[in-house]
Amino acid sequence: MTVRTTLLALTLALAACGRGDRQETPATQATASATAPRGPDYLVLRVPRNGGEARVFSYPRLDTVVFTAPTAPAPAHVLAFDDEAGSIAFVDAKGFPARIDFRQGVASTVTKTKLTGLASWDGSNIYGINGGVVERYGPSGPWKWKPPLAARAVFPQPDASLLVLAQRGDSSVVWRVRPPATKIVDSVVLGKVNRTLRTQVGDRLYLGSGRELTGVRTRTMQRTTSIQFGDEIEVLEATPSGDRVFVVTKGGTTVEVVDRYREEISGKIDIGRHASDLRVDPLGRYLLAHPDGVDSALVIALGTNRVIGSLATTWRDDLPFVAPDGGIATARQAAVVMVDGETLRERSNVADGASDFWFPFRWTGFRPRDARLDKPVDFTGPPVDSTRPASDSSAPKAIDSAATAAPQPPPRDTATRRSTGFTVSFAALLVADKARELAAQIKVGNENARVVTAVRDGSTIFRVVLGPYPTREEAERIGRESKQSFWVYEGGP
Repeated sequence: MTVRTTLLALTLALAACGRGDRQETPATQATASATAPRGPDYLVLRVPRNGGEARVFSYPRLDTVVFTAPTAPAPAHVLAFDDEAGSIAFVDAKGFPARIDFRQGVASTVTKTKLTGLASWDGSNIYGINGGVVERYGPSGPWKWKPPLAARAVFPQPDASLLVLAQRGDSSVVWRVRPPATKIVDSVVLGKVNRTLRTQVGDRLYLGSGRELTGVRTRTMQRTTSIQFGDEIEVLEATPSGDRVFVVTKGGTTVEVVDRYREEISGKIDIGRHASDLRVDPLGRYLLAHPDGVDSALVIALGTNRVIGSLATTWRDDLPFVAPDGGIATARQAAVVMVDGETLRERSNVADGASDFWFPFRWTGFRPRDARLDKPVDFTGPPVDSTRPASDSSAPKAIDSAATAAPQPPPRDTATRRSTGFTVSFAALLVADKARELAAQIKVGNENARVVTAVRDGSTIFRVVLGPYPTREEAERIGRESKQSFWVYEGGP
């Protein structure tokens, strides 16, 4: 099994309404709907598996194309989606990192350097390993770090730090660095690691060493209690919040369930056959298991650990996946078939869909602009006598009254940067109680950390923050005085 990336976090995509429906809204309602708050649009990227035109469709009406890029490399798997920049980072079929930029309408290879262990947290910075040396490619340019031992795997973190796994004899070590600095700021030593799993929110890293599973709390780099299994660990998967970890051991015909908080095996799911891979529903309702040597997927209801049944499907990196409306996309010969997750009945059929690589995501960037933002200013009217003094109030004003009533706003990012300062962020969690518990422990001067909520990829995130502060220097000082792991970003919380 390869090192896990953030693909799962980013497939919190797809729901039950699409842009095609919005296009049928009467024109008289366009202005009102443009100002009404609503979440991101539900979209699906499809790229020919051999490379070619990249197309984005609305969901669930997959006959509505909202974006095309003329040529994209053949995709192998997605690393992450950057919803700020509007680009998807992926690995192409040749093993090179690549991007599709929706704003620019282009797709390109990031580097021709052959990298292994490619990973990304935010879709902007792509990490990989070249001969044991860690390399990063992102907006600030390339960065390299040669660790004391050859790197085996990299795990970018939401606080912009990087965890690097290396082997030392019969043991393994995980280092933390904060690029672009190359100083090791923390480390932890474990047994020889052969399986890895990073939870979706990034607060735990699970490492399999033979029959032993150990977790690392990524914020403090503390080890959790190790759990022993009857045979060597082969497959690892976790729920979106990381509260349960699913384990398949060598030759086993069950999925063993580890309770993260009790740090012990809490149950087993008998699937009757060894599973070579697991894939979890981004909303935590279903677990898909791939039985060895069979073109099918077992559907398991996670609320009850009940095996609902089996679906015919080819098991690929992109398919099958579970949509938030409960549908499961399956690959059946040349078609992609959507079925209901509970009844396993067919919902819809895309006849030629299996020839494409599929990636579901959420974004607002394809929405049409409010027409008022593009209304030109009318400078017609009585000419202004340039010989009159500027203070002469009788001079006619060449300003359109409509423009005065609805001026065009300044660019959003510029306004935000000038007014909201810099925020210190300590963690982004899926569990509100855990976020409040952490916030209660952080106090700098007379100011306590607080919890703010945000929605990312369809999931509510509880962020522990301080600020904002007027300058980055002050925010950095507050972060250091907190004695906690932190990162600073520009803008309000």
